[in-house]
Amino acid sequence: MSPNKPMSNNPKTYALALHGGAGPVAGRNYDVVEAHLEKLARECETLLSAGRSALDVVEIAVAELEACGLYVAGRGSAANTAGYVELDASIMDGTTRMAGGVAAIRDFVHPVRVARGVMEKTSHVLLAGSGAAAFARSHGYEEVSDPENYYTVPVGVTAEEMRDSHAHGTVGAVALDQSGAMAAATSTGGTFGKLEGRVGDTPLIGPGTWCDDHVAISCTGTGEHIIRAGGAVSIACA
Repeated sequence: MSPNKPMSNNPKTYALALHGGAGPVAGRNYDVVEAHLEKLARECETLLSAGRSALDVVEIAVAELEACGLYVAGRGSAANTAGYVELDASIMDGTTRMAGGVAAIRDFVHPVRVARGVMEKTSHVLLAGSGAAAFARSHGYEEVSDPENYYTVPVGVTAEEMRDSHAHGTVGAVALDQSGAMAAATSTGGTFGKLEGRVGDTPLIGPGTWCDDHVAISCTGTGEHIIRAGGAVSIACA
């Protein structure tokens, strides 16, 4: 997203873009997803028009995408080959270049909120695995209390595909607020059938998420390809 047109007739410029992930299958009905994205976009527009920061809005948007179970992120994530779910997320503030991410974190409702915590409460950019979970737990981020019954099959994906394919889906949001600041956030459960410990582009600042004074980017697709191609920051510097 680049700052150009406002979303409405409000004379103050603000903008938002959401994505529910690459990989839709032709012929499947995504009406529920499209309606959800439209509703969420309008809710985020209301926040931006009221003066809320871009950073807050992308976090709020992605947290909702994680929690609803309609997408391959958060609740809609599939187990890895070891039989459990690992989640990745990142967030970046374009004005300050501050950023945070978590990789291969288990059983937290909103990985994007933990990623923002890494950005604001540590001197690091990325925490992974058990270390990310320990950080999240120490700061009271919401945990999944019953993992066996929490995760669900997202819209447009069969249970067989979640077990056996390498299909994928990632959610994200980018926003421009009325102050001229931009932010980006991305979250995923990764590819279906992934190996234990696999990390794609999503939690990586540069490949999966990037934001500066000129552009805000949240990537979706096969993470390995995005990393090899240079990802979001290569677009920003083009």
